[in-house]
Amino acid sequence: MKGIEHLVLLHGWGGDARLWQPLVAALDGALPVTLLELPGFGDRAGEPWPGDDALLQSLYQQLPGNCLLLGHSLGGMLAARLAAQPGQDKIRALMTIAANGSFVQRGDWPGMEAQVFADFCQSMRAAPEATWEKFCGLQARGDRAMRSVLKQLKGWRPSAMGAAWGQALDCLGRFDNRETLPTISVPALHLFGDRDALVPAAAAQRLRAQGVAVEVLAGCGHAPQLSCPELVAEKIRDLAAAPRAGDAPFAKNAVAQSFGRAAASYDAAAHLQRAVCRQLLDGAEGNPAPQRILDLGSGTGYGSALLRRRFPQAQIIALDLAEGMLQYARAERPHADAYIAADAEQLPLADGSVDLVFSSMALQWCYRLPQLFAELRRVLADGGRCLVATLGPGTLAELKQSWAQVDDGIHVNRFLPQRDWQRAAAASGLCGDWQIETRVLHFEDVRRLMRELKSVGAHNVNRDAGRGLTGRAKLRRLAQAYESLRGEAGLPVSYEVIYLALAAVGGEDSGREETAEAARGRSC
Repeated sequence: MKGIEHLVLLHGWGGDARLWQPLVAALDGALPVTLLELPGFGDRAGEPWPGDDALLQSLYQQLPGNCLLLGHSLGGMLAARLAAQPGQDKIRALMTIAANGSFVQRGDWPGMEAQVFADFCQSMRAAPEATWEKFCGLQARGDRAMRSVLKQLKGWRPSAMGAAWGQALDCLGRFDNRETLPTISVPALHLFGDRDALVPAAAAQRLRAQGVAVEVLAGCGHAPQLSCPELVAEKIRDLAAAPRAGDAPFAKNAVAQSFGRAAASYDAAAHLQRAVCRQLLDGAEGNPAPQRILDLGSGTGYGSALLRRRFPQAQIIALDLAEGMLQYARAERPHADAYIAADAEQLPLADGSVDLVFSSMALQWCYRLPQLFAELRRVLADGGRCLVATLGPGTLAELKQSWAQVDDGIHVNRFLPQRDWQRAAAASGLCGDWQIETRVLHFEDVRRLMRELKSVGAHNVNRDAGRGLTGRAKLRRLAQAYESLRGEAGLPVSYEVIYLALAAVGGEDSGREETAEAARGRSC
């Protein structure tokens, strides 16, 4: 698949292409930009509002090929529908800002109350100028840069507010994308403000529970592209450059060497990794004891030791990409019956030979997910189960955000989203439960964070990472940027942990540092 060559920006109700000026400036030419305007708004004032199908067709015709489509509010809802159209081949990635699955509350779905929305529509028809000013206030409300945002919005007063404005509002109230968003096949990210007065942040949690990739931006209202354009620009660059399943951004031998060198220092720094491993093992309860267990990505043997205590009679195979890790485990935690240096995507095991595959915080280094899960399915015996904990793209989000204020380099490892894991697992015939959990650690300063990442072998191994770019001057700038995120506990560091509890179709189905948020679901 071709890479992303264009960025297309589609504004929401009540605005026009001027809404994107701060963001375009923050992007500083990272991608060629196309600005679309909706009928009746901006330079298209006076044009009638078409029917839904005609509107989507007209917008799609204006898209350049190989684009990242970004829409705000109503524009985001339209962008999602464009990306979900069968056979579309122009949109390579999708991003939305403040675009709910349903703008109006439906059932228990968080949204604007239907009567409040109806009153707003009536007010728009009776007093458009006053209502538009009220809407500017609603978009800015709650944002940490509220006064600045409000000033910008009111400075972009529309030249006309014709009949299309009311019809566009009707469209906003009519659209229901709740079932559409989880089906979008292109890489996607949906941004929400935690202080948005128009789209409740609770809607983001509901979408996350459906397997949709969302991020909630702290201190932001309905228009974060105005209050923090640099942050939104960073998200765009990340999505445009994000690895796709099958296209690893790092070489496996670099990963193996990094973790091999970190074997002796790993345990002293791996507090999060041990907590995740213990939680993952809880998923093994309530099932027949496995006779043969594959500890996949066994590292220093911590998981093997837990498995040995839980299943003392089982044969445990410790398999890891890094020979240095296996050597350490043999010497310090000799709980496994066999030690194998191999790649998880090419398992040197017989078909149907394993009752339980257990893998904690290791498989995020795999990018050929269809091949990975085909291998897991192949080695599982009838009734076998697979417990996986891996990392998602929200990992080290604060570090990425801070580096973005220093330079445009790639300084943080990039991981695949939960959606890719679910689809690959289901395609292989492995189904079951999944959970996403954000765990937050805190550090006294940036140097201690960087030192811990190196201690566990998780420092930057991207092929595109610059060499020699983290000198003292840049580290000082990084530390200054990170300080804006400091809380009472210190500098926050988030890890997006994806848990999968899987079994072969037809086999036996499988039924938390500080936890910031979690979502659960079931696939297949």
